[in-house]
Amino acid sequence: MTLAVSTALATCAAALSACAATSNEDVSPPAPDPAPAPAPSDDSGAPADAGAPCTRDCEYFPPACSADVLCPNGLFDLAKPLGGPDHFDGRTTVHLVRGRSESDVWVVGALGAATRFDGTSWVRSEVPVTPESPQGHIPTLRTLWLRDDHEVGIAGFDQVYSRGLVDSPDAGAGGWTAGGAPVIAPKPPFDVGSQTVTYGWSAPGSEWFWLATAPLYPGQFAGPSGLIRLRGNATNGLTGEVAAMNLGTFAGLHGSSADELWAVGMDGAAVRVTGASGNSPSAKAYNSQTRNALYGVWAASPSDVWAVGFGGTIRHYTGAPYLWEIVPDIPEEMRLNAVFGSSASDIWAVGKDAVVLHYDGTRWSRMKIGGLGSRRPNLSTVWTSGPGHVWVGGEGVVLSLGGKP
Repeated sequence: MTLAVSTALATCAAALSACAATSNEDVSPPAPDPAPAPAPSDDSGAPADAGAPCTRDCEYFPPACSADVLCPNGLFDLAKPLGGPDHFDGRTTVHLVRGRSESDVWVVGALGAATRFDGTSWVRSEVPVTPESPQGHIPTLRTLWLRDDHEVGIAGFDQVYSRGLVDSPDAGAGGWTAGGAPVIAPKPPFDVGSQTVTYGWSAPGSEWFWLATAPLYPGQFAGPSGLIRLRGNATNGLTGEVAAMNLGTFAGLHGSSADELWAVGMDGAAVRVTGASGNSPSAKAYNSQTRNALYGVWAASPSDVWAVGFGGTIRHYTGAPYLWEIVPDIPEEMRLNAVFGSSASDIWAVGKDAVVLHYDGTRWSRMKIGGLGSRRPNLSTVWTSGPGHVWVGGEGVVLSLGGKP
């Protein structure tokens, strides 16, 4: 399977085997984001590169937006880089886009940034600062649990927020309320106090929310990373247990049902969890045929699973007892950070330098992004509700087809 390009998508000139790279990249969970310096601006206040001419990969970056290409959709206003009531500060990194439907989409990012699309417009819903936040830092949500009637956001094991779960007078303007830390049953040598959350996932309607962890302070001995599952209790809090440990440090989770999920991460780790909604989940490691870090995974079915990562790595699981398949001819310079799909023939992957790939059931193709000028932001998340409805987030940008909300 190759990265194919039609007349609208020029052929990638540096196609290399995805398994050729032997280096791996240590991707410890991101620390709370310091706000970077704003981009240089002209007299209008817009970043200087907003209208700068394209200088590289220009065939993938047309100057103007059109209906068939991805474009900035208005959550960031380049004319007001410090933000406003209806858009984010241009220095904000979007960490996660998730939704229940095309008219119910959440975007969360650095320093409390949160907004929801209700089918008509985006409504800001920032997470408040609380006394429990370390040094009063504004929390950065790393993951969202979208329940039927409320949302739970997690910035860390001591920073859990809910919206719509309880009617609290302490809720911030966005409706978010700070909750207590989850009560996790001890399982030595796992130490929840030395771990941070890297990712979370739950199947629609499931009572369990799965979390991946990594050492809070990389380089120091902190015990093993683990996979934790949480669920709500009678007092509107969260309780949970360590479901697996000593299997790797994971960066992505996804499953095709509530009973099964995959975890992927550092050194090519790929672990399948079965019985995920039962009393005793079991985990089994598989061979991904790479030592490169895998950052994202998405499952269309138990025998159709995709993982992406460092060095142009794409892997495809098709039901073999232990082995993932290598997807060749993806350029090594493509660091792919996330993958998501709506079906086996509609899958998106995004990454460094504004790379967006799409799989149509037969081949991977690079997609165009209009209106970025010379900007090539790192893209960190993607979510789609179905063909024609996809949202991509990253450094100072949210993209959608035609720039529509």
